[in-house]
Amino acid sequence: AGIPTLIVLDSKGDVITRQGRVEVLNDVECREFPWHPKPVLELTDSNAVQLNEGPCLVLFVDSEDDGESEAAKQLIQPIAEKIIAKYKAKEEEAPLLFFVAGEDDMTDSLRDYTNLPEAAPLLTILDMSARAKYVMDVEEITPEIVEAFVSDFLADKLKPEPI
Repeated sequence: AGIPTLIVLDSKGDVITRQGRVEVLNDVECREFPWHPKPVLELTDSNAVQLNEGPCLVLFVDSEDDGESEAAKQLIQPIAEKIIAKYKAKEEEAPLLFFVAGEDDMTDSLRDYTNLPEAAPLLTILDMSARAKYVMDVEEITPEIVEAFVSDFLADKLKPEPI
């Protein structure tokens, strides 16, 4: 009665990942076991369930453009790593998950569901549980813009729009 869950713990009993089931499906040969979380994930059908776990920064890109997804990951990775390290030092879970979303059916469905424009690149924070979205409307997305957007979100300075 429900979807099975696989939580992977380290030797001290601390959670490595709550996404063990997804990781096993994506890494059948367990090459990346024990699946420490990556700071930035490419949004896929299998990990989209994480959008429901809390606020998520999602950078939508034009994936038909060669290397666009990888460049987007490189853009937000240092910011994600900084946030994760800051909260890990306080022994707290990071308040945001970080994703890059290309162009596919799942991303189109997400855009439709959240009523987001088709623009790319598009920087958003989606909080499904609060049914809220935050959209950064700029011509070019730079590390400084991403960092300011995340800082403003964490400081409750952004005005949410309903999903």
